[in-house]
Amino acid sequence: MRKICSGLALLFFLTFVNTQFSALLFQKGVARQLEQVAPESDQFRALALSQQLLSRLAAARSELGMPPGELLAILSSDAARSASPVGEGGAGDLVKWKRLMLRDAPEGYEQLAGYYGAILDDVACFPIPSEGVVYENSWMFERNYGGRRGHEGTDLMPPENLSGHYPIVSMTDGVVEKVGWLPLGGYRIGIRSPSGGYFYYAHLDCYSRTFWAGEAISAGTVLGWVGDTGYGPEGTRGKFDVHLHLGIYIRTERARELSVNPYWVLRYAQML
Repeated sequence: MRKICSGLALLFFLTFVNTQFSALLFQKGVARQLEQVAPESDQFRALALSQQLLSRLAAARSELGMPPGELLAILSSDAARSASPVGEGGAGDLVKWKRLMLRDAPEGYEQLAGYYGAILDDVACFPIPSEGVVYENSWMFERNYGGRRGHEGTDLMPPENLSGHYPIVSMTDGVVEKVGWLPLGGYRIGIRSPSGGYFYYAHLDCYSRTFWAGEAISAGTVLGWVGDTGYGPEGTRGKFDVHLHLGIYIRTERARELSVNPYWVLRYAQML
């Protein structure tokens, strides 16, 4: 009996040690993943999310009041998504993951949450408050004007091909940083949100009023109307169907303006 008890005790001890060691390796793996965040990578810039992930983010944000950038930093972790019960659990498990990440990789966690926060934290509304607007995930589709290039944005098509009919509103609070004509973007306006994201609205038919660089505006402010301006000198119209081109850019340690895919941000905005 004594030998059996000793054997069971040893088995229990080895199981405990193995569990603790496995957990340690798992946590260190999460830490390494965070420390290797590369916002300049194609994978990060594409923001390859999913509707399921956005639904979990929206539910957790409502329950926890945590900024979406932090939530996405947790939910985007391969380990957090696959772990059980944390990966499949409720919002409370996300708090546990936050503690884990802050303990094992605080710098990586804060950096990743900051990048995602610049993209999502200030988003308050959809940019065209009209029914029937359609768009697709056209990230890096080929474009030819001005040379072959990848499409760094998302095009939103209104229900009818009518210029000057559908209003465009700012998705965020922010400060007007750029306004006026660009050969590629036509009449455009760029707004820097409080968390650092740059939201670029292009091909406007016209502005709702005169805007000035440095002017503060609120989310929902009407910026202008969807149009078909651009691809030439000022005043050029009709080179393509009426639409809004939305671009989103962030600043990193290596890039002053780094484009990221707006598609899933727009899907998220429609859930608000």
